Amino acid sequence: MRPVFDWERCIGCLACVRACKTGALSYRDENGVRRIAFEPRLCDGDLLCVEVCPVNAVKGFPNHESGESSVTFELARCENCGRLMNFTVKEVEWAKGKGYYEVFLCRECRKAFSVEKILLEGSVWRV
Repeated sequence: MRPVFDWERCIGCLACVRACKTGALSYRDENGVRRIAFEPRLCDGDLLCVEVCPVNAVKGFPNHESGESSVTFELARCENCGRLMNFTVKEVEWAKGKGYYEVFLCRECRKAFSVEKILLEGSVWRV
């Protein structure tokens, strides 16, 4: 069995890249763009990438000989400060459509928002 990628359906979340133990899938974020690449010669056919894909953009096919392929995605920006984030625009749209988040913030803005919320609510950390 070999994976076949539907790059049109892919959201660039990196679930498949993180599951790949052989390095057949790789990525690079640079200049506001994420590039995901597949090198079939490195693939051992375990199909973990198929199992973890949240949008079913990867399918397994027996005896499929796919060539190298890649896709690029625009990285999303923090909705508060405009910094580039570790999410793709397509991934943010997918998550919002599922109701996971209303606003996407970078790590720094999330920290600041959390501290501000704690101070406003008068919460106290208890150990």
